[in-house]
Amino acid sequence: MAAELSFGRIIRTSARAQPHFPLIMVTVEQSLDYLQELPLATLDENHWRAASEALWNAVDYPDNAARLVAADRALCMALATEGWLNEVPPA
Repeated sequence: MAAELSFGRIIRTSARAQPHFPLIMVTVEQSLDYLQELPLATLDENHWRAASEALWNAVDYPDNAARLVAADRALCMALATEGWLNEVPPA
């Protein structure tokens, strides 16, 4: 079994992200697990669709650093759009 794909950092969410997301996320797979549990109406919003696509692309191409960076950015953007990010999004 392959190891999970780490962002290489901890993504910190705000308390408002609960119960949808934990306070910290470390791996792409962990993020996808939580993202897939969002209500369908929420998951259908553009920012969550973009995050989902970017996260799946990172999983599909684990050796592609650019896809991992894109996944990190898309997830942080979606969390920030909801007011659920407790950090400055990556540049």
